[in-house]
Amino acid sequence: MFFYITLPDFKLLLTLKSFKKLKSKFIPYILYLFLLINFNGLFSQELSLIINSKKENEKLILKKIDFKKKHNDSVSVYIEISKISSYLKKKGFFTNTIDSITIKNHKIFIAYFSLNKKVNKALISISEGDKVFFDEKKIKKNSVEIPIKELQVKLEEISKKLDLEGRSFSKVKLENIKINNNILFAELKIYQSKKRKFNKVIVKGYINFPKSFLKNYFNIKDNTVFNKEKIKNISLLTKSLEFVKEIKSPEVLFTKDSTSLYLYLKKRQNNSFDGIVNFASKENGGILFNGNIDLKLSNVLNTGEKFNLFWNSIGNERQEFKISSEIPFIFNSKFSPKVIFSIYKQDSTFLNTKFESKVFYNINSKAKLALTYNTESSENTDTNINNNIETFDNYFFGINFQYRVPKNDVFFNNKLYININPSFGQRKTQSIKSNQLKLTANASYIFDLSKRSSIYIKNETGYLNSNNYFDNELFRIGGANSIRGFNEQSLFTNNYSYFNLEYRYLTSTESFLYSITDFGGLNTVKSQQNFLTLGLGYLFIKNKSIININISLAKKNRTNVNIQDTKLIISLVTMF
Repeated sequence: MFFYITLPDFKLLLTLKSFKKLKSKFIPYILYLFLLINFNGLFSQELSLIINSKKENEKLILKKIDFKKKHNDSVSVYIEISKISSYLKKKGFFTNTIDSITIKNHKIFIAYFSLNKKVNKALISISEGDKVFFDEKKIKKNSVEIPIKELQVKLEEISKKLDLEGRSFSKVKLENIKINNNILFAELKIYQSKKRKFNKVIVKGYINFPKSFLKNYFNIKDNTVFNKEKIKNISLLTKSLEFVKEIKSPEVLFTKDSTSLYLYLKKRQNNSFDGIVNFASKENGGILFNGNIDLKLSNVLNTGEKFNLFWNSIGNERQEFKISSEIPFIFNSKFSPKVIFSIYKQDSTFLNTKFESKVFYNINSKAKLALTYNTESSENTDTNINNNIETFDNYFFGINFQYRVPKNDVFFNNKLYININPSFGQRKTQSIKSNQLKLTANASYIFDLSKRSSIYIKNETGYLNSNNYFDNELFRIGGANSIRGFNEQSLFTNNYSYFNLEYRYLTSTESFLYSITDFGGLNTVKSQQNFLTLGLGYLFIKNKSIININISLAKKNRTNVNIQDTKLIISLVTMF
């Protein structure tokens, strides 16, 4: 008796007597030794594949095929040859054959093909129940004619439709295939599997994962239809959540009567503390220190909630305090309320107190729409000075649309972000009431040029329409998070629009160098100003901290550039 073992490039023959003498633990090493000897060093050199034909007209067709020409081993070569044959069948050469494969110098493989006659179309017989997968106008006598180039696409389309219906294990086949006069004749057979629905969702690793996200974020409800596309989408959505990490891809357990989905998640510490130090020159010389505290807490209570605390002291000129809170999918619904309370003081001239509320409705994982209500009170704290500041109260009702596509990188960037918030309201002073219209909008996008380089572009626009304007109700822009090169919130305007443009180059997986180009314009009652900022920055992650260093210089209108106005900003975000 003989044992005959066939491998791609050699044949190994062992007698039964010698085979029994080998101990099982040595067999893998012996096979490996024979592989090394037989391949004669092929693993250490690159192999080439050439396809050819003995017929000149077939050579022209083969030359147009794009295939992998360089390989690391012969197994890869044979797999590629098989792929080429399958590709030719999709193009209509159903009876193509591989006549021979020759090897030159142990490294050049030449595969000779015979394409034979080309099939241009297929005439497929279909049953009464399968007519729903085709256009009724194209069905004639229980048959449908399909161009051969579209045949594979049509079969995949039917499979995908069955998968979306929860019949993922269905089989779509062509049987009784015949070729006559360049026409392929076949019968379409569809074997539909049982319709599967999720009966249970089990989260492994993160036991306290908020259940409201299963229904409202992943959109997994009772008897949700199972399909492969749904599983892929769940995995993708998991990567977009900032407070969890996917340990491994979702798995599905099928039993006779149930379908169970397993999610493997790990809680991610996504809290952060941000400190910014801004060094600027005073007009009379010396250095002016600005700073802020930005604390962000996320999912501390295992409900996906967010809590932010912000305090900003800008020298002796301005102070700001802000707290905000957002609870997603409250009461296991699609609604997510958010409230913001802030106090802003401008030296000794005015004090603003503002309350903002939003109730978001999650349209899907990327888009959400909110109803908004804001109210603000402002007090003139220095009535002895004749300025354009007035004590007032106002309120605004509006809507807020947000659309976000995360990039899923280590920097928590968004590939695309859109935020639009129009609102209507009224301002009341001691003497008069005025109707007002306010619009704020910002959008950003990252264009990937290559694996390392990209272009980031962002626009922010603000518009306030009123009969007259007070300085203490205007937009306040400028600083590290808006127009770099200017002091924080030093630009007052009722109408503005600016762009942030950056060229980013990844220096490692956790760092990138970027250019700074900020430009735009703003309007006030008295003047119109244009501005331009140029600079350079470097952002990197080290020991769970995101450090951002940039230097920038700005100019307004046609004023001369003053090097002493250069701003150096160091931002430290510590994750915990």
